[in-house]
Amino acid sequence: MKKVKITKLTELPDALHPNNIQEGFSKIGFIKREPTLGERFNVGSFSTSGVQEIIDSNTFKTYSSIYKWEVLEDNQDKTS
Repeated sequence: MKKVKITKLTELPDALHPNNIQEGFSKIGFIKREPTLGERFNVGSFSTSGVQEIIDSNTFKTYSSIYKWEVLEDNQDKTS
């Protein structure tokens, strides 16, 4: 699993859920998979609305916002 930090960069002018999450909000948690088109991105207990566009390797757009995410720790290659 990867430990990541997600940060809301901006809210879209036509946001599906306006004023729901403040710009600059960030959350640290574990993910099971990277942002995927058409699916919510889950970081720990936090969940975005459905991903509409992958802007670049660390930025994506949902129905309401644009988020940046970064890997803090990647335990996928570690063995016990």
